[in-house]
Amino acid sequence: MSESVYVGIDVAKDTFCVAATPDLVCTTLPNTPQGHRQLCQRFHHQPVARIVVEATGGYERAVVAELLAAELPVVVVNPRQVREFARGMGQWAKTDPIDARLLATFAQIVNPTPKTHATPQTEALTELVRRRRQLSDLHTQETNRMEVIRHPKVKKSIQKLVRTMDDQIAQIDALIRGHIEVDDNFRNKDRILQSVPGVGPQTSAMLIAALPELGKLNRREIAALAGVAPWDRKSGKYDGRAHIFGGRKDVRCALYMAAFSACRCNPTLHAFAQRLKQQGKAYKVVQTACMRKLLTTLNVMMRNQTLWTPKLT
Repeated sequence: MSESVYVGIDVAKDTFCVAATPDLVCTTLPNTPQGHRQLCQRFHHQPVARIVVEATGGYERAVVAELLAAELPVVVVNPRQVREFARGMGQWAKTDPIDARLLATFAQIVNPTPKTHATPQTEALTELVRRRRQLSDLHTQETNRMEVIRHPKVKKSIQKLVRTMDDQIAQIDALIRGHIEVDDNFRNKDRILQSVPGVGPQTSAMLIAALPELGKLNRREIAALAGVAPWDRKSGKYDGRAHIFGGRKDVRCALYMAAFSACRCNPTLHAFAQRLKQQGKAYKVVQTACMRKLLTTLNVMMRNQTLWTPKLT
């Protein structure tokens, strides 16, 4: 029986470096459709157990899409996770071949869960939601900048840019709604999510695009994935406060705004927040607890395919 092969791919803008067990010899290929096809052909008939690719700001998306299309078990991992793994292995040097070999070793030892094949509709919605988030952040930056500007021509320039971004955001919102409305699965998810007071169209679209695991994991797993799970900090006599850490930033930001709104318009979540405040909990603790409670409620609703009722929260 052939030994399982574990592959590490370090992706740059123009090239990517590939290393595979057991010999970990590195090969550099162009980050082009031709290079992607060569990669898939190389491993198509091999017993590949895992292919690990480090997230590199989007340069990895094309090669990952090609690997998924070839039904190869590819995983995109957080660079920080790999860097901590390297430190644990005593590896401080960093070059493309070293990183590729490190990723292959990471694949063999950690054996992370393979990435599911996103549909073209999901990928399109994800890009639209991500673009809306970028425009919203830029809009906030420019609006804040305008408050301290005194030169009239500079202020006029900012106002013009803000109006342009308003138009762009409105166009993106229309495209997002169109994508959701024409897809039965998206439309059903959107109907369930927006049935909760406090969850609007923007939060719903973000959760559909960026958290497809919603309804498929247990409450602890989904909270950890979104970055709203408290992690203990205890050692010997030291008993520190639990903190949230990691998770998907875009999802967490969407949950923050939704929970902020729900604490005012959702009677059940409002009562939950008031109870925590009466116990003397800090504002951030209350807000995080409300985010987690909202998320776990949405998780149950998606799993059971039910609309919101006060008893669920």
